[in-house]
Amino acid sequence: MVFNRLQSAAIVAAVSVFVTACGGGGTTESDTRASKASVSASDATSSAPSITTQPADAAVLTDGTPTFTVVASGDNLAYQWRKNGVDIPGATAASYQAPPASYTDHGAQFSVVVSNADGSVTSGAAQLTLQLSPNQAVFESQLLSPGTGSYFLHWKLNSGATQTSGANYAFSDFAVLGASPLTSGPQTTSQQGTQNMTRTLALVPQAPTRVLRNGAVVVVSGTNRISYVGADVRVDSMATDGTTVAISEIRSEYTTIPLTGALSASSADFAHFHDVFFTNASVMDTTRSYADGASYTTFKQTNKSDRYNVFDCYAATTDANVSACRTSTTLTAAMTAGIVSNSDGTTYKLADGAIRTVDGVSVWVATNPRPVSATMSSTVQYRVYFERNGNVYTGALVKDGAVLGGGAYLSNPNGATVADRYTFLPFDVRMNKAARDSLAAAMKL
Repeated sequence: MVFNRLQSAAIVAAVSVFVTACGGGGTTESDTRASKASVSASDATSSAPSITTQPADAAVLTDGTPTFTVVASGDNLAYQWRKNGVDIPGATAASYQAPPASYTDHGAQFSVVVSNADGSVTSGAAQLTLQLSPNQAVFESQLLSPGTGSYFLHWKLNSGATQTSGANYAFSDFAVLGASPLTSGPQTTSQQGTQNMTRTLALVPQAPTRVLRNGAVVVVSGTNRISYVGADVRVDSMATDGTTVAISEIRSEYTTIPLTGALSASSADFAHFHDVFFTNASVMDTTRSYADGASYTTFKQTNKSDRYNVFDCYAATTDANVSACRTSTTLTAAMTAGIVSNSDGTTYKLADGAIRTVDGVSVWVATNPRPVSATMSSTVQYRVYFERNGNVYTGALVKDGAVLGGGAYLSNPNGATVADRYTFLPFDVRMNKAARDSLAAAMKL
């Protein structure tokens, strides 16, 4: 067949269009690179880390150990937890258990970076919040500012006879907590606002509390440092130097009880704790009524670490220079000869106990507890004698973990012994201002 020149050009153009449309001539190098890049990007996106469950906020008591967990997808994942944006050494698992939380950790932010060879992703931040225990909430309800404070009564009143000014007395004082130890850290309180509960009895200076601490006799100041331990309240009574912890105790089992109606209808615990106020008709008019809002709290006190109380042996003193039982002698010699304790009704000898060393001081500790007729408390105490500077002094040991008694009431006046006549209470009591003012208004003295 013969084609003219115009027909040949049309055929060539048609063939060219067909080859281009069908990919004739093979895929170009630029097309191949673009295709591979697209596949690689897809693979990288699919294997990079992805968080499916974010770490959750946590709320714990003081000393709690919260755990934060993240759930992520991806191959060969690595984890790095952060606290407030700073890496936590060793926190490289999907879960992180924080150390015991203190007030400085309140509001802390915990996040985690999840990574692998293809990328990384940072989680949202989980917040740590400290919370009050029921014990601590009750404790703060009465004591924490701007509340009026926690009141305590001090008294020495006869149960049946008349009262003598200068020998008998009744007064109150109180303490206020400036801020919560939960988030503000340890707080300092002092008993203050001493008020005479009577009109006829003079205030009487109180004998100091002294303890053997760090090898020396120290005087307890009346200033307390309050902190929280788990669900409980720790109270450190400070020495007069302001830095030495003289006495430590843990307070727990706080309960608030309202006081309403006539004073005579007070709960047994409250009336028994303030025994003579309610049982001696010449002390207080119990037909009077409580003011609105009156209440009190009860709590348990447990001694923390061994406490060596120090007493005068003969002459009464008011500072750290307590009077000795024996002078210019050794503890072993004095105990071998024996020392009479009139309050305990016992002559203590070396074989009745054992000598130990406490902070460099030789201390003899009795094997058997002191009689309750001497302590007038349910607190178990052990007579001690100790040697310092060539003299021998006396005191009493309250062991670590001992439950501290809160006084006693005359439950059986006809009992043959003190233990028979009195019931000793294993709890302590504080009251609010409305309750204190109610009792003061009812006083007859």
